[in-house]
This record gives sequence, C-alpha cells and structure tokens, in this order.
Amino acid sequence: MINFDTTLKSDRVLKAALHCFKQYGFKRTSMDDIAKSAEMSRPALYLLFKNKTDIFRSIAARFHEITLTNAQTALDSDVDIQTKLLQAITIRKLPLYALAHDSVHGPELFDVTMSTAADINTQANTRFFASLEQAIQSAMDSGDIAPDTITGTITATELSQILCAGAYGLKDMATNSDQYEALLTKMVHTIFAGLHTK
Repeated sequence: MINFDTTLKSDRVLKAALHCFKQYGFKRTSMDDIAKSAEMSRPALYLLFKNKTDIFRSIAARFHEITLTNAQTALDSDVDIQTKLLQAITIRKLPLYALAHDSVHGPELFDVTMSTAADINTQANTRFFASLEQAIQSAMDSGDIAPDTITGTITATELSQILCAGAYGLKDMATNSDQYEALLTKMVHTIFAGLHTK
C-alpha cells in the first residue's frame, strides 16, 4: 500500500479520504466524513479541496506520483535487469491493484477512477511505459539482454508492451493482492526464460 507523507496537511486529508472511500464507498462518503477522519473542520477542508471529486483526483495523482517515483528508483538500482523490471512492475502495479480490489467498494472506486481521473491514469501509464522501455533499451545496448530470443528478435518497445499488457491482464486472473504479486513474478520469470541475458 502507498505511504502518504502525513507531515503534509494535504496528504493527511488524502489518507483520511481514502480510508472513508474504502469503508463507505465514494457516493456515500461526504465531505463532513472526510473532515472528521482528517481531524479538521469542514471550512479548513474546503480551503484545500473543492469537493470529493477534487480529492479523489488528488488521491489518484498522488498514488501515481509515488508509484512512478518508487518504480524509477527500482529501475535505477544496481541489480540485474530481470530483478529491476520485476521490482518496478510490482511497485507500480500492486498498490493500484490493492486500491481497486482489497475493498468491498473496489468496483465502485475503479469506476470513479475511470470517470474522474482517466487523464491522470493515461499520463501515468505513458510515463511508466517510457521508463520500462528506456531501461530495457539500456540493457540491450549494454548486452544484458540480447535482441535475439529463442523465437526470433524482439525490440525494447515490444518487450515493454508484453510486460505492460501481461501485468494489466493478470489483474483479472488474481483474486487478491498476494496472488497478483505471485503472478507478476511468474510472468517476468517466464518471459525472461525465453530471452538471452547475461
């Protein structure tokens, strides 16, 4: 799960709001509920956010900001490329899966995300794809991954597409966060079994 920086007033609100959304659902949560959970007055809350939708979009943006930053840290680490990619994909995808699936209101929260924060999601996914592609291309340039596989040649773009599509599709196959994480691990290991690496 994502760790909000509760030294920031805005993050305290986002953490409190997320708790309310997961407990009551988006529609049933009021600004008063969020203010009480954040231990502040409603006027103070409205000084930070216009309404529930504004808060929800801010949660989405913060989620993406944190997961993208942490995933990039994994890609920049001094480990082998397979480990880098697995760590980055898990760091990026698992908290988002948990948000949508580890709550009885997950389906509603997913729908709200799609209707209110689709632009934020698209931008974040584009950034993550570019980060994966760059890391894979660097590994190919250094010889850590050979472009010739056991079934033919592959580009950094194609390998990134396969990894992202696989991570996306496995969300529907898993029944909980632990299973999703295990499936992500097996996916990366299976793909790399067909690659020539150092």
